[in-house]
This record gives sequence, structure tokens and C-alpha cells, in this order.
Amino acid sequence: MSLAEQFRQEGRQETRSLVEQFRQEGLIASKKQVIVEALEIRFVSIPEGLREEIESISDPAKLTKLLPASIRCADIESFASEF
Repeated sequence: MSLAEQFRQEGRQETRSLVEQFRQEGLIASKKQVIVEALEIRFVSIPEGLREEIESISDPAKLTKLLPASIRCADIESFASEF
């Protein structure tokens, strides 16, 4: 493999890695947005500390778990206890 081919291959691998990173970040951001919107629809306002806590989550699995809780919780306090 020539040096130029090696550079192209490394560039493609870096590009794939960046695409996956951006995809993951977009997925996380959209899950956060859906959770916040569900809580706003149900309870009109969300305490700023709770909103900040939701925004600080970077684990997509945790966000997936919180989405149904944001829809089913009896009140904002019971949602907060899901953390």
C-alpha cells in the first residue's frame, strides 16, 4: 500500500468516526429535547435545576429510560426521583 493510499484510508476511518460521533450527539440531544417537551406539555414549567440535570445526561440508555417516565409520572417530583 502506498503512502497516499494509507493516508486516504486513515482519512476515511477518521471521517467514519466523526460521523458516528455526530450521530450519537444528535441522538442524545433529540432525546433530551423530547423529554423536556413532554414534561413542559404535562406540567407547563420545569424547575431549572431539573432541566439542567436532564441536559447534563450523556448516556443514551438513561435518556431512553427517562422518556416513558416523563410521560407516565404523576408529578414532577416523581419524575425527578427517576434519577
